[in-house]
Amino acid sequence: MCRVIGIWLLGLSIPFTFLASFSGNKAALSAGEKGFPTETLQQLKLHESFADIFTWSSLVLFILWIYFFSRKMENKQIDYLAFAFLGLLSAIALTTGYLGTQLVYIHGVGTP
Repeated sequence: MCRVIGIWLLGLSIPFTFLASFSGNKAALSAGEKGFPTETLQQLKLHESFADIFTWSSLVLFILWIYFFSRKMENKQIDYLAFAFLGLLSAIALTTGYLGTQLVYIHGVGTP
């Protein structure tokens, strides 16, 4: 199996992650103008924090993965470490998605 496919997939996802983050920030600004309750705005801030952590962690992981992979290509421990961090990023993405789903379907953020 090709060992670099994960690096390529992570690299391809990063621009779309930043686009999603920018559009989410724009939606958060419009939600702040609508006067939602404090609880909803706190959940929105938590969602935004998880999204920012995910976005920047993806970029850092991608850069570090390329750096260490290019320096020690034969070392498979780098792949295992990257796999562990990808699992952590997946958990952060699931949490972000869950919070976003609650914001839309329970609190009505982003709906007309």
